Formats: sequence, structure tokens, C-alpha cells
Amino acid sequence: MIVPAFPEDLLVLDSDVLSDWRKSKSYTQRKIDEYVIRFGSLPALTSITVYEALYGFEKKAAASGSYSPLDRQGLQALHDLIDDCDVLPFDAEAASIAAQILPRINNNKMWKDVFIAATALSHGRGVATRNRADYELIAKHVPAQYGSLHLAFWTY
Repeated sequence: MIVPAFPEDLLVLDSDVLSDWRKSKSYTQRKIDEYVIRFGSLPALTSITVYEALYGFEKKAAASGSYSPLDRQGLQALHDLIDDCDVLPFDAEAASIAAQILPRINNNKMWKDVFIAATALSHGRGVATRNRADYELIAKHVPAQYGSLHLAFWTY
């Protein structure tokens, strides 16, 4: 079942929103600021979100043989954001949720989004994302015992 995130819902950031925040996109920064005012803390990240963000830098460095000065600066800024947020682990409960969802959506390319959603569910959080289509599909297959995946669409 798809449920829009309520104002009282704690959230995790999907990778696209983290990327926008890292790039200081004004809309995302405004949403982060509103969240901090409401909750007194930053939204959480999932360990999978952290993986996706770091992987992008590492893939580029592996291909070129080193980090460019700009990439080194961006990587440091990313680590600073990660250090400021709670990072929620992909634990056994999240693994169980993901194992129930992924075969039902029949799209193995979406495993990272499924893992992020499963981590959010296992920690009682919603997901802030720009990726409406994928997360709505995931939400349709959340196991009944976990209720609904609450989604906040932080789009421009």
C-alpha cells in the first residue's frame, strides 16, 4: 500500500535526494531545513544509500586510476554529510523484507531501492525520494505485517 509520508514521519533519504543535497540543490536544502526544524535532527541514511553514493566516486576513481582534485573534494563533502547523519544498517529484518519484495516486483535492477525501502521499514521510517515510479512499485509489495511504506516525494 502506498501512503504519502505524514509530517510526523521520520525519514531516510534515497540516493537521489542525498545527491541533490550534496550538490546544494536549493529545493532539497529547503526540505532538509524544514525536516531539521520539525525533528531537531537530520534525516537518516541507510547503509545502502551510503554504499551507492560512495560507489559512484570509487567507480570513477577505479576507471581513471585516481581521484581528481574535484572528486577528492566531493568525496570529502560526502563523508562530512554521512558523518552528520544516523546511518541505519541493512539488518536481518531488512533482509527478510527485501527478500519478500524483490521477487514480486520482478526487476533485479531495483535491488538497491528495495534494500533502501526495506531498511526504512525495518527501522520504522519513510523514504524521501524523487524516484516516484520505482518506490510506488516497491510499496505495492510491502509484506502486510509491515503496514505501508510512507513516501515523501522531494521533487523540484
